[in-house]
Amino acid sequence: MDDAVRCTIRVRGTLEPRWSERLGGLRVATEVIGGRATTELTGVLLDQAALQGVLTHLYDLGLPLLSVDCAPAGAGRTRAGGRRRPAGSAWRGEGGSTR
Repeated sequence: MDDAVRCTIRVRGTLEPRWSERLGGLRVATEVIGGRATTELTGVLLDQAALQGVLTHLYDLGLPLLSVDCAPAGAGRTRAGGRRRPAGSAWRGEGGSTR
């Protein structure tokens, strides 16, 4: 992944939107369901190194990963012949499903 990647990262816990700049500019949204907070980070990161930096920040904050979904930033666009690009990679932790 040397090119930009579109990512959705979910963690258990609360993270304020002010952290967006330190997390590669990802949009930060937190929801509480049944008393449990989950934060979702979404957006485009420059490359795999930027993704690793975000994951390291989350680890340092003590926020357990629930899922990480990334694909090339251009994924989903149609190529010649009308076929769609593959969706990329997915990782799930803490009992998350792979959909």
